[in-house]
Amino acid sequence: MSKSLPQKPARKPRAAQFQMTPAMQQRMEKAMVSIGSFADKAARKDDKVQREARMAIADTFDAWLDWLEETAPEQIEETFFELGCFATATNRRRLFKHAKAPEGVAERAQEQVDRWKAEEKAAKAAAEAETAKSTPGAAEGDA
Repeated sequence: MSKSLPQKPARKPRAAQFQMTPAMQQRMEKAMVSIGSFADKAARKDDKVQREARMAIADTFDAWLDWLEETAPEQIEETFFELGCFATATNRRRLFKHAKAPEGVAERAQEQVDRWKAEEKAAKAAAEAETAKSTPGAAEGDA
């Protein structure tokens, strides 16, 4: 007995590409506007919460420094040093104009920032040298 080969299913005609009606398009646009409005409102609310949190920290900073001056005056210099190390150059200048900023801490922070920049530059140069060294043909082209 011979086995008959299974027959391929008949091909279904391709369905026409979906097209939105004008009413569907209008509903879609309205939904997108609604979603955008909701997202904007949520983002503005979150921005406000974060702005208020930063203001609370700023308002509390002087009281904290006063307390720190009484309990651990040696930590004030370390606090300003650490803040100065992570501040932008502009904020660093502003930060060290604070009435409680100790003398000399600005220079110490700048030295640390310069040291980090030099280390970063050296690491980048070493990485580029390593890449150039491991790239085939780079040594031949340089010679």
